[in-house]
Amino acid sequence: MESLAGKLLVASRRLGDPNFTRSVVLLIHHDSRGALGLVLNRAGTERLEVTRDGGRREEVVVMTGGPLEGPLTAVHADPDCSERDVIPVVHVAAGPPHVDTLLAAARPPLRIFRGYSGWGGGQLEKELAAGAWTVADATADLVFGDDSSLWRRASRRAFDALLARALGVRHVPSEPWHN
Repeated sequence: MESLAGKLLVASRRLGDPNFTRSVVLLIHHDSRGALGLVLNRAGTERLEVTRDGGRREEVVVMTGGPLEGPLTAVHADPDCSERDVIPVVHVAAGPPHVDTLLAAARPPLRIFRGYSGWGGGQLEKELAAGAWTVADATADLVFGDDSSLWRRASRRAFDALLARALGVRHVPSEPWHN
């Protein structure tokens, strides 16, 4: 299977795992040995205080990246602090020097995660074949946008792409009602 790194996994309604109900996962890594991602739409209870430009202090919600324990991870748009490019304008950092720099600058877009989602070799492929997930293209708008409507928006994008492929449509305009 081709790598799905940089794609979104959109949980189907059939997915029985409560850790992933109506979740959208940004896949950071995917190969034959397994996959790693971050749940984009699951707010945690932890808050971090950051100082925005102009000295304004603000609390940032730390998102729950998944059920597995892991380091504080930042998804951001600063290529200078990138440890991995996910898609254009979306970068990931988990090392303390980069995360600390990102938190100190607190320039949007910035999302902070604790924990991650992981799959062993072949596990994700089996879940995809069983219909537990749908794959959608990740965009900066979805990754950094409103997480309360993310599952609905990502589901729509995934199913629109499936329908276009099934119908053999080569290009779907972003606003087809203007045709």
